Amino acid sequence: MNSERLETILARIQQLRIAVMGDFALDFYFDIQTSTGEYSIETAKEVHLASQPRAYLGGAGNVAKNLAVLGAHVSAFGVRGNDLFGREMAHQMTALGIDAKNIKETNIDTPTYSKPLQTQEELNRIDFGTRSSNFQNKTSELISTLQSASFDWIIINEQFNTPLLQAKHVEALNFTHALADLRSLGRQAKNLPLKVNEAEFIKILQKPATPENIQAWATLRKNPVLVTLGEKGMIYASEQEFHHQPAFPIKGSIDTVGAGDMVVAGFSAARAAGATVEEACELASLAVHISIHQIGETGSASPDAIRQLHHGHSIA
Repeated sequence: MNSERLETILARIQQLRIAVMGDFALDFYFDIQTSTGEYSIETAKEVHLASQPRAYLGGAGNVAKNLAVLGAHVSAFGVRGNDLFGREMAHQMTALGIDAKNIKETNIDTPTYSKPLQTQEELNRIDFGTRSSNFQNKTSELISTLQSASFDWIIINEQFNTPLLQAKHVEALNFTHALADLRSLGRQAKNLPLKVNEAEFIKILQKPATPENIQAWATLRKNPVLVTLGEKGMIYASEQEFHHQPAFPIKGSIDTVGAGDMVVAGFSAARAAGATVEEACELASLAVHISIHQIGETGSASPDAIRQLHHGHSIA
């Protein structure tokens, strides 16, 4: 993909209307110091010191954020609670220009991944709201609203133990200009193009993620698959097409949290903008390379950052 073609795709992304439905969460990071020499008078236990609290949209929200940073017009479909994390989620969506009228407020703890970092290493995560029994009480309403609207592309996300979308919902969804990223319901996505990582592929197929096995699965499904393979890049396969996109060489420390979300966002935006499979995989590879080098956060990739990396790669 030359620079002129990249500019065309990036410009078209600014005009897109993309819907993201699924498991919206907040990623809440803070630095922690556990050896302080200070003890609580009440419990006699050592006090831990925390600093630099910061939050980012997570789960389906991370996909929506990445699309918004790329410049697309994003509509979010999901739920949140009326708590401090839910209010922060709403604030961040507003700041990013994400249409959140279909993020329905309901009786749950807003799903939040709380992540203490010690010298840039993530310690035991503390999760809020990811197993709520009330998480699905708006699902049918949201699906009906999504199906009655018009979008250039639709992204379906699932990652909680009790997700917004159950197997019966995923089996019934049928979108062509779409991509589903499903942690546990990949087998049910019979009528949707599907993105999986290498571990998810192996779990579903009980086979290694070789090019031959990926192509055979796409042919059997009669729907495209996009398989991310970490440092080995990604493979797109359909009944008619096959493309392997190598990853860019890693430089320095990386944080792969949210990398799959970045692939989904970059690939989807490019395809919706009229990119070929090869171009979409290249743009997704550029975007994910940028995001994983942002430590201690679920990174993103702006059009300018993509231009700079593409230019450096082109002249290297």
